[in-house]
Amino acid sequence: MSLALAVALAQASLPFDMLPVGASPTEQIDPCPHFDQAKGPGTTRPVTSSDLVELADIGRWDPSDPISPFGISPDGKQIAFIIRRANPAANGYCQRLMVMPLDASKAPVERDRGGSLIRENYPLRNFTAIAAGWPQVIKPRWSPDGKTIAYIKRTEGTAQVWLVDAAGLAPPRQATHMPDDVEDFAWTADGAALIVATRPALREEVDAIAREASQGYLFDERFAPDMGDQPLPTRSHPLEYARWNIGDGTKRTAGPDEVALITPTRPGVVPSEARMFAVGPKGVAAWTQAIDPSKVLSPVELVLADGTGRRSSCDERLCTRVAQLWWADDGHTLYGVVRGGWARSRTSVIAWQVGQKAPRVVLDTDDMLIGCDKSGRELICAREGSTTPRRLVAINPVSGKERLIYNPNPQFGTRLRLGAVQRFHFRNAYGVECFADLVLPPGHRAGERHPLVVVQYNSVGFLRGGTGDVFPIQVLAGRGFAVLSFSRPDFLPAAKQGAAEIDVMREERKDWVDRRSTQNALEIAVQKAIDTGTVDPQRMGISGFSDGSSTVQWALINSRLFKVAVMGTCCEGPDSYPLSAGPSFQNQGREIGYRFFEPDADAFWKPMSMVANVDKIEAPILVQTSDSEYEGGLDVEAAFRRRGKPFELYVLPGEGHVKWQPAHRLAMYDRAVEWFEFWLMGRMTCDPAKAAQFDRWRKMRGAPANPVCGLSPLPDP
Repeated sequence: MSLALAVALAQASLPFDMLPVGASPTEQIDPCPHFDQAKGPGTTRPVTSSDLVELADIGRWDPSDPISPFGISPDGKQIAFIIRRANPAANGYCQRLMVMPLDASKAPVERDRGGSLIRENYPLRNFTAIAAGWPQVIKPRWSPDGKTIAYIKRTEGTAQVWLVDAAGLAPPRQATHMPDDVEDFAWTADGAALIVATRPALREEVDAIAREASQGYLFDERFAPDMGDQPLPTRSHPLEYARWNIGDGTKRTAGPDEVALITPTRPGVVPSEARMFAVGPKGVAAWTQAIDPSKVLSPVELVLADGTGRRSSCDERLCTRVAQLWWADDGHTLYGVVRGGWARSRTSVIAWQVGQKAPRVVLDTDDMLIGCDKSGRELICAREGSTTPRRLVAINPVSGKERLIYNPNPQFGTRLRLGAVQRFHFRNAYGVECFADLVLPPGHRAGERHPLVVVQYNSVGFLRGGTGDVFPIQVLAGRGFAVLSFSRPDFLPAAKQGAAEIDVMREERKDWVDRRSTQNALEIAVQKAIDTGTVDPQRMGISGFSDGSSTVQWALINSRLFKVAVMGTCCEGPDSYPLSAGPSFQNQGREIGYRFFEPDADAFWKPMSMVANVDKIEAPILVQTSDSEYEGGLDVEAAFRRRGKPFELYVLPGEGHVKWQPAHRLAMYDRAVEWFEFWLMGRMTCDPAKAAQFDRWRKMRGAPANPVCGLSPLPDP
């Protein structure tokens, strides 16, 4: 199942920021000075929660996002990017605009800093603007003369374009003053103006909803209780484009040619059914299109059309998931980044010369390449691997050789010890390709067997905290756990025959076949980990968030593999699920086969409902969820509490589905580690501030008889 579909099926919505919220005291603390203090090399040690929370990010946390997070100067000599680091003490983010030579001859220099986190908006079901828990990718853009860098920064409530002197000779200044957030922008060819894109209709609908408050809101399909206590925007909010003159600050509606600077028009040579396309300097075009347009999940082929109208296509497995396309300056070679290999777990750079039958593979790796862009004869990419956080690299598209431009996290691999990673490839009983990564403690010795923790549900790029970044993989490994980073299987073969997304959903809901497929893959992956001789099969726990929480539910009800669990959301059920998600979700759920309040609902939910199966579940469960979603698990919490079973629920204020506040992430990391240590290792930290927590846990049914308080609190750098 794709992430997009999992989002639609699970409680994957996020509250839209409807009204301004007063800043907490920690939000008034400047988050940057903490990082201005250079840290010495220190001694080599395991990774801590603070190390992961404070990781320097360039672009989105999600490594599968193809959007470029950096800008290359017109002369190809410099690169600009934003480094973002979370500061839990300030509960904010230090954000810096950095500039450095593309040849890496000098270290990056700061040209601007500040601004609050800009969270991305996205549509879901009938809702048109949901505020995500992940940041929007902010790409710096150079002026045509290369003297000024423009980027979007949020200050005093709105996101506007700011101008920064590339040489640092003048202070940064705000360029636009729009009543709405600037979502995208482009320079005009002469550098005299900016073309900006905003959504005034979104503000107008939010204002209209606010005016309803004095009379009360009608509960209708605009409501989703797990996303907020007021209606959400459901109308269309088309982008509107304006030309903002930098010199005098005047603006007017942008013309078609100016709009095309942000949203290029489709060239006539590219067919209407094409998805991704690229047209070279000589008019040669390439695009992707569905092999079988009658199927919504049809594989795609890459088509190359030369100047004479002749077409060549690559429908091999290599070309079925193209992420990015570029033409070389000479117009004779097409380059692309492709997600492929076993279960689409690998990344390839391909080169296809006009006249050749098929492209050749230049580079093939388990790493992720993010937001690549062409500069001269090189591809500039952000790259990360399972044990290597994101860094900026240049790749020679002819030889595949790589050179490092900048590593924002040099401490990983030098000062910090990471556990080794072993990847498993296998098929489940339904014929679906699957993979998982086993991470062992950094000091693992031959013959040792460790308690195991499963983290889900994607396992690509740097193994950080699983989907949603909730469960710190390398921190768990550093505390002595083996960690199985499990990547859930893709769609079942029968589901891929669906003509529309609703058909796919229905097929995967028949007899809970998607959950059965995932459970089977999980059992195979766990057995492979056990077969290495490094895992104690009597001490295994599982964690999960969003769709991964549903995997936890199914595993606890339908197997006896796991002794303890931690969840980032809770729970799918016959009553709480539809009530917490609202009328729109109920309607969609019924369309795909869910049963809500019908006479046969209890029978339908029997394999999945935590409440219906409370007497079968003995694993202690910790849930850490947002204040917008916790109601969805209250029936489960009450059922477990009534029977005296170990169940603890934490509610995180001001959060949506994906948590974005640094203080909460640090707390979630540490609490999850401590929960697994307590129940699988029988040990506690000796921090007096944690005494009440462990006293509460020790009184729970089945708690370790004599947990050892022999370790200090989880160490910070």
